[in-house]
Amino acid sequence: MDILQGFTNPNWLIFALLFLGIIFYLAYMRQRETKRITDKFDKGEIIITSFGVNYYGLESEPGGPLRSAGALVLLKDGIYYRARYANRELHIPGSAITYIGVTNVHKGKDLHQTVVVLQFLNQEGKEDKAAFRIPYPAQWVAAIKSNLLEDKTEAPKKPYESG
Repeated sequence: MDILQGFTNPNWLIFALLFLGIIFYLAYMRQRETKRITDKFDKGEIIITSFGVNYYGLESEPGGPLRSAGALVLLKDGIYYRARYANRELHIPGSAITYIGVTNVHKGKDLHQTVVVLQFLNQEGKEDKAAFRIPYPAQWVAAIKSNLLEDKTEAPKKPYESG
């Protein structure tokens, strides 16, 4: 095949433009999520931010585990989640967190992957759990423990069981 013949075949050009379009879309969405977070919080409040986090809902919500993709932010006073597309937000104050751990079960269902679970006291004072699949979960668990759970014991009042 002649090199000039390759330039006259538009199939590679269509693939290249599609690939570049996907890359630009992902960069735009990341920038949009970053702007939402920086508009909502001061830079001094933010400790860590992760994008591409999957949130599986609260254990107190009816139904099975949901799956929502978005950004998770560790703040000096708590944890904030914002969904990428849905109008879903969650703020867990650091003082309400009673336990952080890793499991593969949420809402009684096997998720077939390891997730970080946060056990906390909700606004009514009842224990609830939220599950997140986070890139680099060990770093997140260590950061949450060192920034939000310093004065608390590491063991929960009721141990979290995965089954």
